[in-house]
Amino acid sequence: MEHTIKVTEVLRNHNFLKLWIGQIVSALGDRFHQMALLGLMITRGGNVGQELSKITFWSVLPFFLFSLFSGVLSDRWPRKRILIGSDIARALLVCAIPWVIGNPVSVTAAYPFIFAIGIFTCLFSPAKFSIIPNLVEDRHLLAANSLIASSALLSVLAGTALGGVIFDSMGFKSSIYFNAFTYLFSAGALWKLTAQEKKLPDKKGMASVLTDIKEGMKYIYRDVRLIILILFGAFFWLIGISFYIVLSDFAGKVWEFTSLTPLGLIFSLLGCGLVTGSVLTGKYGNRVKRNILYTGSVWMLASGMIVFSLVESYTAASCTVFFVGIAGGAFLSPINADIQKITPDELRGRSFACKDIFVNATMVAPIPMIGKLTTFVSARELMFSLGIGGFLAGILVAWQSIKLNTIQEQTGKDA
Repeated sequence: MEHTIKVTEVLRNHNFLKLWIGQIVSALGDRFHQMALLGLMITRGGNVGQELSKITFWSVLPFFLFSLFSGVLSDRWPRKRILIGSDIARALLVCAIPWVIGNPVSVTAAYPFIFAIGIFTCLFSPAKFSIIPNLVEDRHLLAANSLIASSALLSVLAGTALGGVIFDSMGFKSSIYFNAFTYLFSAGALWKLTAQEKKLPDKKGMASVLTDIKEGMKYIYRDVRLIILILFGAFFWLIGISFYIVLSDFAGKVWEFTSLTPLGLIFSLLGCGLVTGSVLTGKYGNRVKRNILYTGSVWMLASGMIVFSLVESYTAASCTVFFVGIAGGAFLSPINADIQKITPDELRGRSFACKDIFVNATMVAPIPMIGKLTTFVSARELMFSLGIGGFLAGILVAWQSIKLNTIQEQTGKDA
């Protein structure tokens, strides 16, 4: 039986602490520019769900197009430098958004910059997850990844609420520039980080890049557990982004909000639930078999969405959103830690890049469809259908996740 890991054990690792704090601030800022763009849509009217789906599409498209190359770069270049360079580039691109949106009636002019920010986020993501095992002990991987997940999910908790308040009180530009500052803060924290990375391969040329991609894909294909984990990550973000868009659609069609603050509060409750589920899993997750953890959390997630579609009051909906968040955090947290445990360091970047491709491919394709559905299907019907779909998918999760129990058995032997 695995011992319970205290969060303080992981945070006593100063290098990991720098990475974690930097990501909390950076993820907080991410929500500011997203909420600012959402605020422009709400204040000018129109179909919020459809327009939000367009912004999300341009944000995730780079992952679908460039993730294999970013994974190879993460295995070839110093990961610390990739992280810092990506943060600085995103800060500069975010600062350009207020200048290109001269007419606040439309956010279309920002799409190329949103796409470019997505490219550097695509480069940042595999490097971030690949460097974690270079910072912490193997027995701390689940807790460390839960904390990293918390840093991203805390953006929903604090960033959404604060972003809504700042947009309503100070306007669009203040939200955008604060986001740029958070990227620079993250870069500064990462600059002080010391990572014990392995010697990098001496490879050059496009031919060797393609060879590396082929090698990484072959390794993933040979380990069915990696395939399952990658598909689990894709499933989570597919249902997660769908829930996000439909929940935003509730703001205008069901609750008839005229400002961002009340929507920010309900997103905050979702974020609070996500962080709670993530932290609890990081502490106790190794004491539960993987198939029970994954299956139970996805069925809780789906059940919460069904209940949300049926309740009438804003208060009851808010409580349900918190419950949905707990289930989502419990499902998401073990995925990255399990990938890290079964993937060699020299292939880790490509494994996470492959995960990013599947995650974002499952988001890019349905996002425009969900946006269109919001124009002629009621928000309640969409939410109910999402919950039913998630519950049925849970049957497949229950069947496949049994194979992941070997990860814990293998870790126990190594310890």
